[in-house]
Amino acid sequence: MSLDLLYGGMMAFIRAGGLLALLPVFSGQSVPVQVRLAIAVILAYIAGAQLQVTGPLPADALALITVGIRELVIGLLMGFSVRLIFYAIEFAGQVMSTEIGLSVGSQIDPISRNTSSPVGTALYYLGALLFLISGCHHAVFMAFLRSFTIAPIGALALHRNVGEILVQATGNIFLVGLQMAAPLLAINFIVTFAFAILGKAAPSINVFSESFSIRILAGMILLGLTFGLTAQAVLNALRGSPDMMLRVIP
Repeated sequence: MSLDLLYGGMMAFIRAGGLLALLPVFSGQSVPVQVRLAIAVILAYIAGAQLQVTGPLPADALALITVGIRELVIGLLMGFSVRLIFYAIEFAGQVMSTEIGLSVGSQIDPISRNTSSPVGTALYYLGALLFLISGCHHAVFMAFLRSFTIAPIGALALHRNVGEILVQATGNIFLVGLQMAAPLLAINFIVTFAFAILGKAAPSINVFSESFSIRILAGMILLGLTFGLTAQAVLNALRGSPDMMLRVIP
């Protein structure tokens, strides 16, 4: 085995490790570390057929560590760009739970091991399911292999607008989240407005306590009716994730 092949395979493994460290579903606690390492090895082996090592090999350990850090950063950036979609899903779940009065029933998400509301957990499972059954994970892995053509090993220079791209993608978290939660925001406004009028018409009724059950019932019915639209919004965001992965690298 030549030194070029060994060096390229090691750097590809580091980049794949950075990707899998933040890639949704695969970075969850339910996926053993051994499985993630095996996937990283497979990706590095497949990428070996198209690796392009530019420039001479690192002359010392410091140069080797520097290149390794660069490969890790590029993998983390690609994984983070996909992870932003699931941050939007979690944000939408929190907004929905707050609007229909289910935010007090927080629980531990078994995938991310973070505190999440029931609606947030359901949406996270929906996103994970769509991520797998739509073949988005295949597109992500294909984009990872293409990244070696765009940014060969040893020639990494982050796009000068990468900060602006990441800020814009982070802002889309709130845009996508509010788009998914918009129907429940509207129904909560209607219920609140209706009970405000009822409170003026019948002051003896405790509209604050009476509105909780109506808000939950109306919210759950509307959530079921708009579940298909929510799934379509998540799927559209996931389909654009491979392109976003390649935009954060030169």
